[in-house]
Amino acid sequence: MAAGRAIRNSATLSRVPFPRHTLNLMSAAPVAMRPPGSRSLLNSWQLLRALTTRDLRLRYQESVFGWAWSMLNPLSYGLVLYFAFGVILNAGFKDYPLFLMAGVFPWFWFQGAVQQSTTVFVGNAGLLKKVRFPRLILPLSIVFGNTLQFLLTVPVLVVFIVASHKGPHWSWLVTLPMLFTIQVVLTVGVCALLSSLTVFFRDLQHITEVILNLLFYATPILYDIERIPERYRWVATINPYAALAEGWRGAIMSGHWPGEQIIPCLLWAAGFLVLGLFVFRRLEDSFADAV
Repeated sequence: MAAGRAIRNSATLSRVPFPRHTLNLMSAAPVAMRPPGSRSLLNSWQLLRALTTRDLRLRYQESVFGWAWSMLNPLSYGLVLYFAFGVILNAGFKDYPLFLMAGVFPWFWFQGAVQQSTTVFVGNAGLLKKVRFPRLILPLSIVFGNTLQFLLTVPVLVVFIVASHKGPHWSWLVTLPMLFTIQVVLTVGVCALLSSLTVFFRDLQHITEVILNLLFYATPILYDIERIPERYRWVATINPYAALAEGWRGAIMSGHWPGEQIIPCLLWAAGFLVLGLFVFRRLEDSFADAV
């Protein structure tokens, strides 16, 4: 269902006419991402901003609640999970609502960007074939759009923090920007990789949706990582999002520094960024012919 919405949104985006100045920016940009000058960087930034805002407007156009859905979707999902695991199954965690929200909100950011990225090139086939512009801007616009939606959910998270009588911590000044940056890097790398491969292997869109569903339950979001039996801890080790989820929760709930768990976060983020950009560079010249 999420994949279907992504296709419709991307297809709608490609059909909606862009303002004349936006089209001029696209045409002026080179096809391949080469070291740009200050003028090209400015044009690319303006195009990225235009694509991001247009995609968000299309997503919530004719909607009664509009941007509020950015907060309502993860909030409602988190409340359902709390009722199922915290009330019915009695998960037994202290401050379990905050425990859940500290994991669910960043996860929705990651999941939304990754799922939507699988259709970003296919859904914008018209732009790829008719207009010259840096192709990497398309997956970046997906990442930026979902990042903005995540930032809109921060006030809701603050309400849960206050309700749980958790005060602000000085460590937030360092840990939260650091975790935020790592998640952006990880998301950009995964999105660049999947968006490029899906152009040539369309089933990857549906495979990604299945993997994301499995990854959600394999990630310590509903439960603490200490509750995983020792013989299954390897699942969290090979999970690229597990250490990041633990880092978000520890920082938000207790002001904990990530410590050694920041190392796998950095390795996964850097690894996916390098791999994603490498695959993108190798395949980008064939996008227009393959879509």
